[in-house]
Amino acid sequence: MVDNKYEIQDQAFVVTLVINVVITLVGLILFSFLRRKYQSFYHYRYTSKQPGVDSDPPIGFFSWIFDTLRHDNDKILSTNGLDGYMYLKSLKTFFLISLVLMVLSSVMLYPTNYYGTYNESKDEEDPPVSGLSLISMQNIARGSSLMWVHLSFGFLLTGIVLYFLIKDFHEYAQRRIIFKQQHRVMNYAVFIRDIPKNLYTRESLAEYFDNYFPNQIKYLFLYYTHGGPLYKLIAEREQFVKKYEKAVFKYHKTNQRPLIRSFLCCGASKDAINTYSVKIDQLTREIDEKRSILEREQEKPSTQGGNGLVVFHQRQTAKTVTQSVMHREFPFKFSRYQAPDPLDVEFKNASNVGMKSYYIRTILVSLFIFGLVFFWSIPVVFLSGFSNLATLSSISAFSWIVDIIELSPVLTGFLQGFLPNLVLIIFMALLIPIITAVSRAQGFFSQSSIDRSVLRKYFLFLVFNVFLVYAIAGSVLGSIKTIVDHPADIVPMLAESLSALGFQFINYVMIAAVASFLGIGRFIGLLIRNLKLRYLSKTKREIRATMHCGSPSYGVSSAKNLLILQICLAFSTLAPFIMVFGAIYFAGTYLVSKYNLIWVQTPAYQSGGQFYPSLFRRSIVGILIYQVLMIGSFNIYKFFYGILLVIPLVFTLIIWAISEYNFTRLSENGILDINISNSAEEEEIFIKGNDYHDSSISTSQYTDQYRQPYDRPLILPEEEIEVEPGYPNI
Repeated sequence: MVDNKYEIQDQAFVVTLVINVVITLVGLILFSFLRRKYQSFYHYRYTSKQPGVDSDPPIGFFSWIFDTLRHDNDKILSTNGLDGYMYLKSLKTFFLISLVLMVLSSVMLYPTNYYGTYNESKDEEDPPVSGLSLISMQNIARGSSLMWVHLSFGFLLTGIVLYFLIKDFHEYAQRRIIFKQQHRVMNYAVFIRDIPKNLYTRESLAEYFDNYFPNQIKYLFLYYTHGGPLYKLIAEREQFVKKYEKAVFKYHKTNQRPLIRSFLCCGASKDAINTYSVKIDQLTREIDEKRSILEREQEKPSTQGGNGLVVFHQRQTAKTVTQSVMHREFPFKFSRYQAPDPLDVEFKNASNVGMKSYYIRTILVSLFIFGLVFFWSIPVVFLSGFSNLATLSSISAFSWIVDIIELSPVLTGFLQGFLPNLVLIIFMALLIPIITAVSRAQGFFSQSSIDRSVLRKYFLFLVFNVFLVYAIAGSVLGSIKTIVDHPADIVPMLAESLSALGFQFINYVMIAAVASFLGIGRFIGLLIRNLKLRYLSKTKREIRATMHCGSPSYGVSSAKNLLILQICLAFSTLAPFIMVFGAIYFAGTYLVSKYNLIWVQTPAYQSGGQFYPSLFRRSIVGILIYQVLMIGSFNIYKFFYGILLVIPLVFTLIIWAISEYNFTRLSENGILDINISNSAEEEEIFIKGNDYHDSSISTSQYTDQYRQPYDRPLILPEEEIEVEPGYPNI
């Protein structure tokens, strides 16, 4: 039996490393084979001839790696917009931070820790530090002067991370200014919440704005709340259109007209094509009648007001309106916001949710999230116990774990290092649909705002449950009896186990890196797509929907990346070896994300990089958590000069405030000065371009996409056939 917890820890690390390396290599080799056979899946944007995606996909077995890395990021800006560009930029920055800190720690911390004298001064009953723990802070004796090196590393880390983050924030601000000067219809539009009832007609609202900005209104839309019945009719009609298309497909394939029964399997048989044709025509007439009724109701004076959107002729007018207080009851009346892109509007919330409703929903959602955070921590505590088998086995209820430890070192490593972390990653992924649904219910009027809310909430869950609960429970769980009997011993126990947690999180980062690498293969998605194409998707519309490879999930992905950065920063001094795997994670995630953005994923919307300020703030929080953690660790290690880390902590807060003041205000609305380009070529590319390939609608492409969906043209069948005499033709 292995009694030394450090040896058990090393076994878990080796087993996890071997499993991860094997899975990664197999996954990448399998992807390299499959991508040549299923080009419509792995090169979807190119094979579907999306505008702007003109780079030939790599042909060689592993050449995709070099072609992806060589691809100009300015083309990413063109085809994925500032959202995709800044997402990749943040990944590259996180990689550079990890790489620099990895090199710096190998020079400063590895030799310092290795020559530590903990084993010489430890208590006799404590196991000697061995293996990988020799290069962690765990090998440093309490009160040792060697910790001046760790303190110096803390100062350097703060400066390095702040340098990279501020550099990126400055670039974001400059590119955001250019974005806000482009001829995108969103830059000319203002979304208005809680328009007073006396202004809630097109004529009244147009007259109101005309008093302040004469002849500036180009389009004006009022978002009414009584379109619900119409949406149901439209959805029902779309279902019959799809059934009609499938019936036509069957007819073309078999040369026999498909039949349906009146009541499931009972009733008389009817011609499916003719029946669906009649139903579509009937629903079309009902929708037209409902629309006429709504139009007449909209002409009447409103009894409660509502929301709306105005598109102006000039960008400067939209910026002025957004930043001005135009009603005495602001913010509960006439609240104005930068309008999202037409493809980004969440019309249900834009129509139904006013400011008071939004505040109430936010309070309820916050309470729900607060409760869910703590509820979710219960199984996380259970999982954390299995990540520390040696201490868990000391509890009488779990004494059977000793048999597992004695049975096989490999099994011990698998159970302690790989399995709990894998289950934890999967378990935390189950939160994503819950958080997304809650964020949508909160009342945001754009999909990008919902995704940014998901980022904030999911990051909170990850930091609390993975970083805090998982770590603390894993170190304390096995010593519950001692803590109860001798509460004062909790501080030295934490001091003893804190550095060891770094290797527990190394295993977590390794598994997260493998999951990131496998994201390029999307093997389950490929299997589902092929099954659908073979058995379910038959019509042009169904095939097109099945072939679509989805859009980037910036909110969820950014939260995961921030967690890994948080973990790496927090343990960079305690267990510097973690920076190696942090660099691997960010390098792999950058490669996979860039490949998918170039050739696979089509952006669903374009927000102009509005995710980045949230990334910046949470990265700064990561520095602050590191500094607080290290101040506490130095105190536990009886190195009281560690309190000097308060200096970079205060410096970080000051730099944060200055950055927010300089860059957030500058980038949020852009500037009024239109002469912002450095050259005529830049002016032509960034300002005067009429069409964009990043899922954003330009002023020249705009065709009433801000209109509510129930008021738009209805979809028509894509497959037609002549109906039998006596039936109307749609």
